[in-house]
Amino acid sequence: MNLRSIILLFVLVSGLAGLSTATAQQTDSLKIDLNRALEIALSENPTVKVADMEIIKKQYAKKSAYGALLPQMDLIGQYQRAIKRQTVYFDEGFGLGGGGIDPGDYTDEELRILEVLQKVMMPGGGTDSGEGIQMGRFNVWSGGLNVSLPLVVPSLWKNIQMSEVDIQLSIEKARASRIDLVNQVKKSFFSLLLAQDSHDVFKKTYETDSINLEDIRNRYNQGIVAEYDVITADVRLKSLIPSILQSENMMKIAELQLKMLMGIDGDIPLKVVGSLDDYEKGMFNAIIPADTSLMNNSDIRQFDLQAEQAKKAYELQKLQYAPSLVTSFNWTYMSQNNDFKFNTYRWDPYSMLGFTLQIPLFSGGQRYHNVKQAQIQLWQLAEQRKDVERGLKLSIRNNYDLIHKNIEQVVATQSSVEQARKGHEITLKRYETGMGTIVDVNAAALAVLNAELQYRNAIYDYLSAKADLEKVLGYDITPVNVE
Repeated sequence: MNLRSIILLFVLVSGLAGLSTATAQQTDSLKIDLNRALEIALSENPTVKVADMEIIKKQYAKKSAYGALLPQMDLIGQYQRAIKRQTVYFDEGFGLGGGGIDPGDYTDEELRILEVLQKVMMPGGGTDSGEGIQMGRFNVWSGGLNVSLPLVVPSLWKNIQMSEVDIQLSIEKARASRIDLVNQVKKSFFSLLLAQDSHDVFKKTYETDSINLEDIRNRYNQGIVAEYDVITADVRLKSLIPSILQSENMMKIAELQLKMLMGIDGDIPLKVVGSLDDYEKGMFNAIIPADTSLMNNSDIRQFDLQAEQAKKAYELQKLQYAPSLVTSFNWTYMSQNNDFKFNTYRWDPYSMLGFTLQIPLFSGGQRYHNVKQAQIQLWQLAEQRKDVERGLKLSIRNNYDLIHKNIEQVVATQSSVEQARKGHEITLKRYETGMGTIVDVNAAALAVLNAELQYRNAIYDYLSAKADLEKVLGYDITPVNVE
């Protein structure tokens, strides 16, 4: 045994010992099975939390749409400062007629006031008001209440219907995120089990081959076998080291991926309960979904809800042609002054009640083109749904074929494992009696190793295909029974 081989062997033994020590020391490891992993992921994964928040957001949007039907009330306060006041000009008779002022229409006091105003504004006595007079005051203060209420606005009613569809779509998207998360957690959990089982197979093979190497070395020292047998057995043993190290690395990667999907800290140690053999025991009793109607598929449901959205949007665009009726009420107090002595201000009330009827006539063709766009979107969604449905049906068929194929592979590899082990035992006995060679022993050991790995890969492929089928069919979350 050269120096390099000794170093590799020391690294392997140290790594295995360190792994065993760390496992013994981590008494506070989080023990999980598949159901526990799913439970943690559905409560801690950020994607699920964001989807749930989206539902709440859409519910608030629906309440906001309902609020548009209620009265809108605003308190208004305003201040204006006149830089230059408006100038007003009066014709003769103050615009009350072309013949001037008729004394019979006014009292003596009113006539005196009009004469004074006429002398002030028309000092020349002509028919023009001369320089005119400036109206108003420099400071204008106002405050009041504005109330508006939509009486007949069809677009608001349609917006409420669209908000209800938005909530249903958000709920379905949240369900889709859960289904997708469950699929990823299952496959990641099974990947971790596969990595652990593969590591156990390599480790067990290494231990068995180590015993065989020691036995062959003793036989060589006794002169029973040739040095070639020792060298061959030693090379065979060392060739397992890269596979063991690779399986350990795969275990770490699978564990980190599972932690990420579960939404837990990567520093928390995990201890996975069970192995792929546990699922093999119950796979023949498992009920394979037979419903291929896609009525529970989340993608189809989302497309149907999006089509409903598009239909509401199309109807909304057509309602832009409909008239609308809105009522408004205004109550305002106003004060005009030239100074800032607030305690001397005089406030005068002003109020108004009105109705606004709006009948759309022409908008440059915008409404017509918007209706056509919404109609085309409806057609697009219908064609896209057909394409998605065909793809999903193809995926279901492929998953069914994979499941049946993997079941056959599990049965076949399970039988091959038993035959390989039996063949390995026979080869060892032939070698011990001198009727076989070390090459036969290595070939038999390699056959056992490959059969063990193929058996576990077949179980993993079955579980992965079954998880994908459940995702496509949109099955609700149910506990997994491994018995």
